[in-house]
Amino acid sequence: MFGNFVKFFYANRLFFAAYLSVSIHITIAIWSYNESQSPYGLTICGPSWIYDTEETKETELVFEMGNQLEGDKKRDQDGESDEGEEEGEGEKGKNEGFAKGKYEGGQWDKLVKDLESTSDLRKNFKNDLDSIVPSSGISDSYIKRERDYEDIIVKEVFPTLHSIREPFKVDIEEAEDSLAVHKERNRIIEEFRKGEEESPPITMRLSLEGEKPPRSPLQMPKEERSRYLDQSLKQSKEKQLNEFISRFLGYDVNKGDLSTFVRDLYYENLQRLAYTFSNDPTYFAVDYFQENLNKEDFLKQMMALLSEHLGTKTGTEILFTIENIYEIQGRALNVYFQNESLYQTYSEERKKELRVETIRRVVEKYKPILREKKIRSFSDAEAAYTNKRLQIIDSLIQNTPNGYRLQDALFEKGRILWESGILKGDDKLLYQAIDEWKKISKKGDGDFLAEKTVENIILTLQQEEIRDAFGKFPSHTRERIDMAIRYRLADVLEKKKLREEKILWPKTKKQVQN
Repeated sequence: MFGNFVKFFYANRLFFAAYLSVSIHITIAIWSYNESQSPYGLTICGPSWIYDTEETKETELVFEMGNQLEGDKKRDQDGESDEGEEEGEGEKGKNEGFAKGKYEGGQWDKLVKDLESTSDLRKNFKNDLDSIVPSSGISDSYIKRERDYEDIIVKEVFPTLHSIREPFKVDIEEAEDSLAVHKERNRIIEEFRKGEEESPPITMRLSLEGEKPPRSPLQMPKEERSRYLDQSLKQSKEKQLNEFISRFLGYDVNKGDLSTFVRDLYYENLQRLAYTFSNDPTYFAVDYFQENLNKEDFLKQMMALLSEHLGTKTGTEILFTIENIYEIQGRALNVYFQNESLYQTYSEERKKELRVETIRRVVEKYKPILREKKIRSFSDAEAAYTNKRLQIIDSLIQNTPNGYRLQDALFEKGRILWESGILKGDDKLLYQAIDEWKKISKKGDGDFLAEKTVENIILTLQQEEIRDAFGKFPSHTRERIDMAIRYRLADVLEKKKLREEKILWPKTKKQVQN
């Protein structure tokens, strides 16, 4: 019987060999498909986790092309804030379910440790409101507002510092990767605070080259934009920005009202005022750090958009906002160095205060980065940030379409040089500023926001000498120009203060009566 089986197998050996070969190859193919990445995937520089496969044809930001007023019914009509749900509540929830082991020794190891160290921050440090000046005129709702101490420590108060020595064109080239890393960091923070692992890692989807459908111009007059911004002012800045991107960035970037809407969003809603109401400098330091922290998301998102829209009107408005962020970041470093010195004078009892501890941790976090960037004082910071701001304005001047807002760009470049010259006592920079202002013509495309200031400067230059008998810049001429620059935004800031008090920080009846 066995002999018959052997004869049968031998006679049909080719059939059995073919069957086994096909079975083995199919098994290997199925296993490879399930266990391996596509052999046709792109190999791209950068951390592998931020990339999706090349088959994905959508960009990460999905833009809605519908009417700009769609969804207004969903907005909270009474203007109630959702900031309490998203900000200022400490490390929310329990983090027992957070799988911290997978981050140990990796890119996010320090982040996880910071999250753990801030979990009980409010329990371990005093958060008293004392040393308040009764006659400060600042609303109690602002003074007693929730402050995001944990985020000030965990997230980035100085997001611009990491690449401050890099050319601005490099920042643009790396903007999309930087945004992907930023979003992954935020996902991990959310995962930690929820105490669970629900959402997948953030990826940066790669869009294939090809023609895009024509975009329609956004038609949204100033009154309509103002109403929209008033209604959304109380929302968290992240929510405002995400909604704006998803609803409006699908419109034409050169035609219509999108470019001015980007400007309005930043200057009216996302750039807010910080107030002094105490002789204790830690109050202002924390508030100023928080306002800088709140610009991080805007900076990352807009830099990524700029990499796509450089050379458009919307790209020009983005560049103006980014230059402003760098200006504010430079000022915040002055606050940083002041409070670094003050900490050495505090008693052990003062060091138990939540504000003081928050500032201490920010100082310790950025010490090695500042050392690496060779920034040891505010003077070093001013020089580095002035250089970067000039690069940003030069990029704007070189790329703005048809001279759109070129007059404001030339004024801004002159202002940067002037203020640096005043700070350093360098007349050479003052003369360079005047050379930039002389390039401004009355003709130009787009708004000219600095027109009145420029008129005052030009009038001063016509009436006053710019060199005295010793070849120096005359003090009276310098003072007239400096006053025009310093107080150019007085009316704008007063209106901004009144609007924020009305919507964000209303005064009590007792405060109004006083």
